[in-house]
Amino acid sequence: MADFDFIPLLLQLLAEEKKVTSAITIDITPQSHWDGQWQYCNLTEVLSLPFTQRYDLALVNLVKADHIQGQNQISINNALVRLRDLFAKKIIVFAHPQLEKQLRALGFNQLLQNMPENNPVQIWQFNILTYKHVPDWFNSKFWANPENWDKFRW
Repeated sequence: MADFDFIPLLLQLLAEEKKVTSAITIDITPQSHWDGQWQYCNLTEVLSLPFTQRYDLALVNLVKADHIQGQNQISINNALVRLRDLFAKKIIVFAHPQLEKQLRALGFNQLLQNMPENNPVQIWQFNILTYKHVPDWFNSKFWANPENWDKFRW
């Protein structure tokens, strides 16, 4: 899983959506042909990384076997929550299928499930812009309408 053949294609698709000017990679070495400013760190460094900027994109590799073990579950949760809430507008996670429940619980959506026998990989995303759709009733048409205060009684 050292070389991701599909990452340049994924970056090109994301760039069509919105220009990626700054990004952070977790356990994926950035390549020189990736456009923009890239920062690299590992999963444990995310927990102590000082907040200096908000990145357009975060790429996270959770395919390694040591990420699946029980004692690392809490650090994975903490790192992903820190990335989601503080560091990145959009997060793409390459994960082992055993992490599916954990990623769903954190609000991630599954993009792709690729299951070769030797290396199972799922691709997940978190995008704050598409995380929760605003319901139709949540607007001023249905509540706090000052022009209707004298007209209707409950």
